[in-house]
Amino acid sequence: MKNRPLCLVALLFGLLPFLGCATIVKGTEQKVSFSSDPGGAKVSVYSPEGMLVAEGKTPVVLPLKKGDGFFQAAKYRVTFEAPGYQKKEIWLSGDLEAGWYLAGNLLIGGFVGWLIVDPATGAMWTLRPKDVITKMDPSLSQAEDGSLHIVLASQVPPELMAQATPVVSKL
Repeated sequence: MKNRPLCLVALLFGLLPFLGCATIVKGTEQKVSFSSDPGGAKVSVYSPEGMLVAEGKTPVVLPLKKGDGFFQAAKYRVTFEAPGYQKKEIWLSGDLEAGWYLAGNLLIGGFVGWLIVDPATGAMWTLRPKDVITKMDPSLSQAEDGSLHIVLASQVPPELMAQATPVVSKL
């Protein structure tokens, strides 16, 4: 009987990780699907610091952590690469999963879920977009065999030309 309060405290701390509703229902990772046209493109997922988190060839489903610290949603830079096509880059970021986080913790997790468990595990976030589908644009300067093509400025699409940096020759 003397150890009963101590056992209850130990039980409470043992159950603490499971008291967040979003943590229970949605988990701390999310499977994100990546596909491309054409298929077989290399997908690389990087943290904002530039560390490689996951990679594969399309179509592929990769598990990614939804949180990046206490009350911080994860962000990822995703690149698609295929021979003969321009490299494509998109960003994934977490949005608040308001339903499970707010309403679920009101019913199940309480303040512990709201303020500690779900924010610490990242379960309160949903990565967007959930399904990443990209159309690869053919490369103007490189053929599939890796050889270099020379094109005139008038052949370059205006949106690509806007990204170009002029080179001034000092002859």
